Amino acid sequence: MKIFIGADVSKGYADVQFRNEAATFLVEGGVFDDTASGHRLLLDRMTALKQKSPEVDFVVGLEASGGLERNWEKFFRSLKSSFDVELLLLNPLAVKKYLERDLRRNRTDKISARNIADYLACGRRRQDLEYERDLLGARGLYRCITAAMGRRVQAQCELQTLLPQVQPELVQYCRYGLPQWILELLLAYPTADRLAKARVKTLAKINHITPQRAAELIASAKESVASLSDEATSAAIIFLVKEIQHQNQKVDQLQNMLTDSLKNDPDVKIMDSILGIGLWTAIVLRVEYGNIERFHSAAAAVAYAGLDPRIDQSGDMKRNIGISRAGRIHIRSALFMPTLAAIRSNPAIRDFYQRLIAAGKEEKVAIVACMRKLIHIIYACVVTGKAFDRNYHHQKKQAPKTVSGMQSLAQIAASMNLKAALAAPVSKQEAKRRKAAAAPQNGINHLMRGPGAALNNNKSTSGKNA
Repeated sequence: MKIFIGADVSKGYADVQFRNEAATFLVEGGVFDDTASGHRLLLDRMTALKQKSPEVDFVVGLEASGGLERNWEKFFRSLKSSFDVELLLLNPLAVKKYLERDLRRNRTDKISARNIADYLACGRRRQDLEYERDLLGARGLYRCITAAMGRRVQAQCELQTLLPQVQPELVQYCRYGLPQWILELLLAYPTADRLAKARVKTLAKINHITPQRAAELIASAKESVASLSDEATSAAIIFLVKEIQHQNQKVDQLQNMLTDSLKNDPDVKIMDSILGIGLWTAIVLRVEYGNIERFHSAAAAVAYAGLDPRIDQSGDMKRNIGISRAGRIHIRSALFMPTLAAIRSNPAIRDFYQRLIAAGKEEKVAIVACMRKLIHIIYACVVTGKAFDRNYHHQKKQAPKTVSGMQSLAQIAASMNLKAALAAPVSKQEAKRRKAAAAPQNGINHLMRGPGAALNNNKSTSGKNA
């Protein structure tokens, strides 16, 4: 016997409802404060139910509520020593879609708690696994790091906007970022007027500024066309530079802390073994994905990152929209540079990329496809618990390819049924697709495939060569 507990968490309290397997909601539910006394009151209610039915098991569902659910998660987890409790962290969107199926539109805290209990009893998915607590602290620290990175990027953008108006001669050194020596120079000489009055010997004390470059910078500043040189602009430049330096320091410090806490994680070690993926990228993927085994397939892990292709097809109309971008943007951001590195160093990714380019794919499209393949490799390595094998791709590539008898029979059957397939009242485009499926030609443009397409292509090729 199971009792399903739905808890709708709000700030400072939670509305809790108890549902049995007969779809009856018990009267012991209500509002419980997120305090020690509120937790004890809920424990008393659960103890009373356990005394009435000693064989009962509890299934608890909490929706992700921006961290408000964590105190309740700790409370329910503490009951496992005395109760049989299964604790699940639910995706609010999954619960919402389940309710839309039954046309449930009203929403109150009490109704939401009942809906969560109903979802636990009737609508659970395979992806709804036990609450994973190990990464809660790491996730909180990671969010602080990403927020600090965001503030740093904002300050960098503001500084890049002001720089052409304050010291346009320095823009040529900042096209690919803001070097450290530029920040130190702007901190000491925020405007062109101040830089024009500097001494070569003093300016050359800044790292990466040679006496020759110092002389060139001072000469350029004397002829500068800068439009802003007032004290307010100087204060703004100094503030932005200090903000960037401060965020740089904090990001480095927090990244080191997070790296030290997760560098020995088994999944991180496996991902770090994959060519192209470094330690920090492995940590980001570990935090973003959590337990990657909760995804039923590699395609689901790809969709979680928003890299799954979107196709809009109805009848003869078909559009390739591109990737969905509906998943975690931080995963896509974290994978871009490692994918470029994998294209150079990882033979599996490099060969895949070269095949796509040879097939006429655009460079960015091929890179996105390689990101998707990299997630497939990550998923396979972590699920099997094996480190990346550099020789696996070569062994698989050298294995002889054989065509099974079943495949040959299927092609023969497709050719025999071609006449019957074309007899159906289908459109012109569908008829072309059926012809191509019945007699595929490797290496021929997909628009030209079909009976006789290879012969026509050979004639056109020979004509060009002649």
